Amino acid sequence: MTTRNFRVNTGLSVGDATITASTNAVAGVSSITLDNTTAPGSDAVLSNKKYVDDQISAISSTSITSGTTNVTVASTKATTTISGSAALTVDATTTRVHGNLVVDGTRVETNVSVMTVEDNIIELNRGISTNAGMPTYTGLKVQRGELSTSTEEDLWWVWDEGYADDGTTTYGNAGGAWTALRGQGSANDITSTEANLVDIRANVVHATSTSASYSDVAERFEADAPMAEGSVVSLGGNAEITETLSDLQDDVFGVVSTKPAYAMNVLAGNGDSHPFVAMTGRVPVRVSGTVTKGQRLVASSVKGTARAVATGETITPFHVIGRALEDKANDSIGLVNCVVRTNN
Repeated sequence: MTTRNFRVNTGLSVGDATITASTNAVAGVSSITLDNTTAPGSDAVLSNKKYVDDQISAISSTSITSGTTNVTVASTKATTTISGSAALTVDATTTRVHGNLVVDGTRVETNVSVMTVEDNIIELNRGISTNAGMPTYTGLKVQRGELSTSTEEDLWWVWDEGYADDGTTTYGNAGGAWTALRGQGSANDITSTEANLVDIRANVVHATSTSASYSDVAERFEADAPMAEGSVVSLGGNAEITETLSDLQDDVFGVVSTKPAYAMNVLAGNGDSHPFVAMTGRVPVRVSGTVTKGQRLVASSVKGTARAVATGETITPFHVIGRALEDKANDSIGLVNCVVRTNN
């Protein structure tokens, strides 16, 4: 059969489909018009490939723009502009927010080695409107590990809201105190039962008043041998101090203290080579024999120990180590809390 072309001048109907020759419209097939021009004239007109290609190539591959708001992507940087002003810039090493950054969530985590802050004040507990909403501790946590030993527990520098600062017995009247402590705690809190105080080092501390849990003023002196807590010492021996050896020794210098309230010459050595010697204050003293509260103490014949002054015994102020603050009922050597005040 030979193939022939034929031309329809006015149109052709085939079942429900009608082709109108003058407009190329196809009726009965959703009224679609086949258009060979560059731009379709109405919604029901199909465009040609060239027109579609031209429209796609006209879309920017580097920016999305709506008025004065746009997002622009260059080869090394992406910039978001809001109402004509840069809002966000991102490159391979830096993300810069040009306005305020508000994060609504429960956690912000930064995996950086160095963090710098230009502001001179860092505010914590934002949003707490009354003292009743204050947590017990507010401050900084230094993570050290996950184990339980004191040298691996986390370190905290915090405002302790639970510290009893009433403005009378403890001065400041702020309802709390800045505190340095250690403890495991949780991710962002620590309980008072876990808190253990740690040391704070400084050059010169300027304060209106200071307080301490312990009660003596002591200084480190070089010892000729390790000495136990409460040992009675005098100047002499092969170093600066030595333990007393004779009864009623009149060159008594002080008593070895392991927990001085005010410690001087702390860098001279350690507790074995340079023990603290309390020369005034409340301190435990090694006492041989019985003693009654209030009795004066003098050096005994037992090395490094004191004894109570017998009734009617003749002594001078240079013999006296201090006075007992409690009774001791046995004859063995034991520690007795005393008020020490040596007469040098």
